[in-house]
Amino acid sequence: MKNKAGFGNIGRVFFFMIFLLAACSTTPAVKYYTLNPFSEMQPDISQAVSGTPLSIGVGPVKFPKFLDRPQIVTRKSQHRLEVSEFHRWAGSFSEDFLRVLAKNISMLLPADRVAAYPWTDRFSPSFRIPLTVEQFDGRLGGDVVLNVTWSVWHQKDANGPVIKHTRIKEPVSAEDYEALVAAQSRAIAALSRAIVMEIERVSDRD
Repeated sequence: MKNKAGFGNIGRVFFFMIFLLAACSTTPAVKYYTLNPFSEMQPDISQAVSGTPLSIGVGPVKFPKFLDRPQIVTRKSQHRLEVSEFHRWAGSFSEDFLRVLAKNISMLLPADRVAAYPWTDRFSPSFRIPLTVEQFDGRLGGDVVLNVTWSVWHQKDANGPVIKHTRIKEPVSAEDYEALVAAQSRAIAALSRAIVMEIERVSDRD
């Protein structure tokens, strides 16, 4: 009887261990995110560009390799980044960035067409906006920082491009990835306004 009881206890312990191992081996589901245009943006049409049809090519954009990846990158400290395996971009981070930037600009300017790079050979934009992103990450519950160098190439301007550097900081409202991505979308909205102001200024010189 004692042997049977002992085997019964061993069996229960064995199955309990299997249950624990199965529970530990269950991985979290991967969550996917996208950047979005800022829906509350209103047209910002000045006299410099009103009545003047524009075509704007947004891009190309260069991203650091450590950012342009499927996983979302957060900053833990000045010298330390964290790559999340379970929080990922639904598509290409750089392509999503350009898509949202182009959409925001199209909402702010009376442009005939705003296209994100790459565009077809038939499209000859009057303004081209290439960008180099140096930093676009943030801390959960902290801030998102967008550091970007960009330029405005005007088709009719023989003086060359206007080169600008913009640093934008947006607070992250909660310690989760959805709040982080929302803050990144707001940072792109702020960059869109800066680019539109520069296009207006360049147009005013014509």
